[in-house]
Order: sequence, then C-alpha cells, then structure tokens
Amino acid sequence: MNLEKVNLQDVPNIPIGTLSKMSPEQLLCLQEQALQHLQKAKMLKDWLDNSIALKYRDIASNLRKIDSKDTGTVHFTDGDFKITSVLAKKVDWDQEKLKDVVTAIRKHGDNPDEYVESSYRISETKYTSWPEHIKNIFKPARVLKTGAESFKIQPLAEGGRHE
Repeated sequence: MNLEKVNLQDVPNIPIGTLSKMSPEQLLCLQEQALQHLQKAKMLKDWLDNSIALKYRDIASNLRKIDSKDTGTVHFTDGDFKITSVLAKKVDWDQEKLKDVVTAIRKHGDNPDEYVESSYRISETKYTSWPEHIKNIFKPARVLKTGAESFKIQPLAEGGRHE
C-alpha cells in the first residue's frame, strides 16, 4: 500500500501498525482532518438535537405539568414513534443561606468558619425523605435547576409502545 496517498476514508481499512509507519506530517494531516469531521458531526448533532427539542419540548412540558412535576421523564407518541423526554433535576444549595441555618442551629461553641472553608451539600434523596418541619427550615437555601432536556425517538415497531 502506498502510504503517501492515504486519505481519511482509507484509514479504517489500514492496520494500526501500517499507519504508524507514516510520517508525522501525514499522521498530523489525517488527525486534523478527523478532528474537522468530528467538529462538524458534533455541530450537526447539536443542530438536530435542538430541532427535535423545539418540536417536542412544549408537549413534554405540558405532560410534566399534568403530572405536577418540573423534571423527570415523560413518554408520548408521534405517529408510529415513541418520544421520550428526559429533563434532569439539578439541585443546588445557597451556601450563604445554609451557613445561616447551620449558625442558627449551632448556638454554642466556636465558629468553624474562622478556621476552615465549608461547602454544604445535602443529598436530594435524604432531603425528600425528611419530615416537613425539617424541610421547611432548609427550603430557603434550596435552589432547583434543570439540566438540558434530551429526547429519544424510537419506532414503535422496535419496542416503543403507545402511552
């Protein structure tokens, strides 16, 4: 095989050991071409993902409202396709407000903030299992954020079902 005339489309059919014999200039050129293709593919995927989100986000949002939830997974159909929307929950805590809560709870003793930097975290699973009177103390410090919504399109014939 003439390694001087290798193009990017040939690369998957050439053993790695053979490719490793190419000059650094040739390898760099192929690597740069691959990176350009990857960047284009990512851009195309983002463009398509945004198009799908535009098409279905209102439906998904309405279904979440019907279920009285801000986040989570909902399923619906569009013709012969099952659509799945996942909107992740991201909970953050206002550090200053948590510091105030901890200070209010700790009425005696030294202030550890003079010696250490603290970051307070609360497991969302634990938070949701707390009694309401404890949750109410912490609610002002709880900040709910959502992640990026994702959609999956699946033909009903391949395991999707009408919901």
